[in-house]
Formats: sequence, C-alpha cells, structure tokens
Amino acid sequence: MVPEMSKHQVLDASNFAFLLENCSSSYDYEENETDFCCASSPCPQDFSLNFDRAFLPTLYGLLFLLGLLGNGAVATVLLKQREVLSSTDTFLLNLAVADALLVLTLPLWAVDAAVQWVFGTGLCKVAGALFNINFYAGAFLLACISFDRYLSIVHATQLYRRGPPTRVALTCIVVWGLCLLFALPELIFLSAHHDERLNATHCQYNFPQVGHTALRMLQLVAGFLLPLMVMAYCYARILAVLLVSRGQRRLRAMRIVVVVVVVFALCWTPYHLVVLVDTLMDLGALARDCGREKFVDVAKSITSGLGFMHCCLNPLLYAFVGVKFRERMGMLLMRLGYPSQRRHKLHLPSHRDSSWSETTEASYSGL
Repeated sequence: MVPEMSKHQVLDASNFAFLLENCSSSYDYEENETDFCCASSPCPQDFSLNFDRAFLPTLYGLLFLLGLLGNGAVATVLLKQREVLSSTDTFLLNLAVADALLVLTLPLWAVDAAVQWVFGTGLCKVAGALFNINFYAGAFLLACISFDRYLSIVHATQLYRRGPPTRVALTCIVVWGLCLLFALPELIFLSAHHDERLNATHCQYNFPQVGHTALRMLQLVAGFLLPLMVMAYCYARILAVLLVSRGQRRLRAMRIVVVVVVVFALCWTPYHLVVLVDTLMDLGALARDCGREKFVDVAKSITSGLGFMHCCLNPLLYAFVGVKFRERMGMLLMRLGYPSQRRHKLHLPSHRDSSWSETTEASYSGL
C-alpha cells in the first residue's frame, strides 16, 4: 500500500487531456450537454493539496522519529535475548522490524507530499514495495500470534513450543514471502510520473482505474479484514475459555495481546472505511461531487496518518503494559549506565518468560 494520493495525483495526463478536448468542443452542443461536460471535469484540488503539504510532512517526520526509536528499542531488547526467545517474542521481533522498515519510507513520502517525487522511478518502486510489504507483515504477524495463543489455550496444542525449533522461523519466512507477493503490483506498476496539471512529478501507479480499485480491495480484504477476523475469533474463544475456567493469571497474561489487537483495529479501521467510500464513488455506487471529494481527500490524509501511527504505538504498549518487557529494558539500560541503585527494584525474568506479556507459562500450561 502506497500512501493514498489525492485525486489530483490519481488522474493521469491522458485522461485530463481527454476531458479538456471534450470540454473545449462543447460550444457545438446544446446548453444542457455543455453543463454535462463541465460537470465531468476534475474538481479543484487546491484545498486538499495545501492541506497535504502542511499536514503530511510534519506528521511523517514525527512518526519517522518515534517509530524508529521505539521499534529499534524493542528489537534491541529482544535480540539481547535471542537464544531464549519464545514464539511470541519471535513474532514480536519480526513485527518490530516490519514497523521500523515501514517508517523508514515515510521521509520519502513526506518529500513527495511537500514538493514532488525527486528520487526517480527505481526508488519509487522500492519504497512503494517496501511500504506495502511491511503494511501486510504487521497484520499477518499479529494474526500469527493470535493463532498461536488460540491453539495453546483453547486446544492445548503447543504448535511451536513442542515442534521443531525452526517451525516458527519457517512461519515468519512464509509471512514475509506472502507480503512480497502482495507487493508485486508496486514493483511492476509504480513509477515517477509527471503531472501536467500540477507541473510536478509524483510516485504513483500507471495502470487504469480498475486496477487501482482492485488493489484497494486486495488491501482491504487481505491486509485488514481477514487478519482482523482471525484475531477477533481467536481472542474471543480464548477469553471465553479463560473466563469459564476463572484463569485470572492467564487473563492478565493476555492483556497486552488483546490491547495490541484493539489498537490495530482502532488505528486502521477509519482509513479503510474512507478508502471504501472513495472506491464506491469511483465505481458510481455513491454520487460524487466536489464537496464530498474534498472531504474524502482530506479524510484519507488524516486517517492514513492514524494508521501509520500504529507503528509507533506498539512499542509504547509493550513498555507500559508488558511487565517483562519493562524489566528487560531496565536490564539493558543498566548495562548502558543506568543507576545501579535501582537494580534491586527489577525482578529478572526467567528464560522462558515472554517479553511482552506478564508470562507465557500461563498461556502454555494448558487448562
């Protein structure tokens, strides 16, 4: 998923030239036909364009700094314990890498929004593909964690704990492979395209509108709805089992996992709803007018920023909700010169504890 462009960036030069040609010949038609032609011309985009120039570079710059620092800290903490990582921690490490790689592309999109795309077609394809790969990876890895916990608690099946040590690594490889497959449209169809109306170059797709609509539907279904349905089903079943068994310790262990899923839904649902409305307007299912189009363009910019904020929120959730993560971060800070007098306040975690929940032993002990 490349950050959504406004309508002034989606309409290519050939389509615009076609509209100009038809509207310029409208003097030969009756008055009602002239009105129809002019009604089909592109809406003015001054407001949404100015909004993007003011809003997106600042937001992307802030998210870049916060996301890189936060996910870098998560990855550092987990890599320090890489010999004893649980399956949840391994998925978490991959999630931090995915989030960090996604925010690495944000400065490029900030320049694109503020001025134009100045990095050429090659980097346009790479940045778009990298962005899309990690957009899908975040959702898929959260779904993997949900499914692992579901099997462990509901069915008492230790898929990764009792299987070959390489099983979790193979799962991560499959996830990254699927993400690369879903990013092929970016590698093939993205290019640095010069917009004649704006007299500027932007990184955008060079296929027809039907292809753009199909890609949006793929992102909605594969990158959001299906992972969210897997997470919702798994955690609903888990919570039902734990509530019946009065497993308060296990409920506490599930706290951060459920919070992460809820935050994922809250961050990405508004964006996908706005994109769905925009797609319905493209398909003619909803009437399009300039006022509604301006509202949708601005809403896409705001809700996409909320979605990208998800990359920065995960590390904060681990720090404020995950007890073991805070302890391991404290150990790391002590090695870097953190005051030794506070060492006694830290309870060192066992090798089998998860970094992001209070304990994995509660999850794996069966019912």
